[in-house]
Amino acid sequence: MSDGMHWIVRFELPNGGPGPDTVASEDLAAEFDAVVVLLLRDHYCQVSRDRAMAYSDAFESFAAEDVAVVGALPDTEDRATYWRRRYDLTYPVLADSAELAATPDADAGAAPAMTDGTPRFDAFADVETGADTLPGIGVLDTRSKFPRLIYTEGGETLQECPSPDEALDAALDALDR
Repeated sequence: MSDGMHWIVRFELPNGGPGPDTVASEDLAAEFDAVVVLLLRDHYCQVSRDRAMAYSDAFESFAAEDVAVVGALPDTEDRATYWRRRYDLTYPVLADSAELAATPDADAGAAPAMTDGTPRFDAFADVETGADTLPGIGVLDTRSKFPRLIYTEGGETLQECPSPDEALDAALDALDR
């Protein structure tokens, strides 16, 4: 994040991937020093599918450095479960859609979708805003009481997204390792 601010990002979301039915930031903080959040664009995005599988292949590298990986899909829990099964993902795939979280009392003047029409996230809205394009990543520092967003990156174009190696390097740099 270029402005030096660190936003608190807390979540408890339905998990379509391996592990518990819901994944909470507090649970990940108890086990890991950081969390890399991989924001996936949507179900139909080939770049998101490719990145999701690449991060799954690199899962052990992240775990060896005490860095968790979670994927976030702006869709339903059923769709997140489909992703996990279809692409054989080894990390949690969280369903986080602002559209689905909206209630009839929701603010009609809420922020619009990203300029490329991608649905908005809810719990990961600050990560999405920092990444600018999807797919993208955010790094949460979980060493303090509240998980803080310390790094975000999308790509120069909609077809770019940090590789697993770039994301792990960014997490370790942000943690001063």
